[in-house]
Amino acid sequence: MFRTARAFVLCFTLALPGLGHAFSACVGTAEELDAAMSQAGTSTDASITIKIREGTYQAGSGNSFYVTLAHSNQTVSISGGWSGAACENRRLGASGTVLVGTQGSAALQLHTGFATNGNTINATDLTLVNTQGILNTDVGACLHVGLNPGATARVYRLRLDSCFGASAAILDNAGGDLTFANSVVQGGYNSAAPVRSHSNNAVTRLVHLTITGNTTTSTGQEASGLSIVADPGQLSQVTLDNSVVWGGIAPDGIPDIITNGPGIVFTRAHYDTRAHLNAVITDNVPSHGDPGFLTPTNPRLRADSPLVDSGAATGIGGTSDVEGEARTQGAAADVGAYETNPDRIHADGFDQ
Repeated sequence: MFRTARAFVLCFTLALPGLGHAFSACVGTAEELDAAMSQAGTSTDASITIKIREGTYQAGSGNSFYVTLAHSNQTVSISGGWSGAACENRRLGASGTVLVGTQGSAALQLHTGFATNGNTINATDLTLVNTQGILNTDVGACLHVGLNPGATARVYRLRLDSCFGASAAILDNAGGDLTFANSVVQGGYNSAAPVRSHSNNAVTRLVHLTITGNTTTSTGQEASGLSIVADPGQLSQVTLDNSVVWGGIAPDGIPDIITNGPGIVFTRAHYDTRAHLNAVITDNVPSHGDPGFLTPTNPRLRADSPLVDSGAATGIGGTSDVEGEARTQGAAADVGAYETNPDRIHADGFDQ
């Protein structure tokens, strides 16, 4: 999408001795966010920070929320939940800052660059929505992440809600190190798997995900929840840990998860059905059956859910769940994006 030049307010620009320059922006409108991301894509600064105030940001009319880096050895951090005159206050969790995509633009699109090396992109504390239905089937309606060799991406505490298109999220990892963690994907209408992960000679970690309640729009759909592909002949490591993929709305015969390729390992993954060519399943308990959601549209866990305190220790994905609640609050971490807070659960299992 064509971007027009826009001005926005910088929080500060400074030089760090021996570490290069740093650029930071506090944004509060769609135009400011578009301009900050556009500048991040061309900046030579070593450190780039974009703080997004709480509120709703609509792509379109010249605004599109994407970053493709043009230089090497940069770290870009994009986060929501900010408030205050200079974004000095922050609320963790994926509810306060909402990015809305269109038919022509994903809600958030991130790429570490093509002829670059050593770049890192971090994205946290955002809700992504796209009910218009993106037309490009090769782009995730709500989230698209692309990594080139040697790059890193950390995507934590996201809520992908009502994402219409081929997929809600596409994770394309061509030789990098990608972690997608403590996030929810629900309520979408998709003609392919709601979450598609493709790895080529890469490390991809999918940790503490909840993928549920997405509706299949094609009888030939590969999966109602998650597709994991690792190219053959490559040395990819792809892990699905402490995650629940369950409750997709699909015709009989369409699995929750499909895997294809070597180097794919599940640990404490909960699902109904899986189709696969290659995958190694380790320590996969409880793995099947009713996960114990509060309701079909509210995938927080009941107090009696078998997923409470059933996760494995991974040390991956940070110390907070999708709502900013601390992990761990029981004998072990809960499976899925939500960590049950005993102080918020009634005896009947309902959240206060």
